[in-house]
Amino acid sequence: MKFHLHVGVVQCEDADTLEQVLASANCAGRVLARPAPNVAVLETEDAARLVEALNERGLHPKVLK
Repeated sequence: MKFHLHVGVVQCEDADTLEQVLASANCAGRVLARPAPNVAVLETEDAARLVEALNERGLHPKVLK
């Protein structure tokens, strides 16, 4: 069993939305894992950058810590 404590998990309604969200912050190539088509695991810094990019576009994702 492995625990990764310093990652961010992004979950969207569908795979297409996830791809658009990842592209908006140039994180598509930095995904660590895709446990489901609509879920991506990123380093925490990349997840934070993604939230910033969405906020700048007027979108406010739900963020759980």
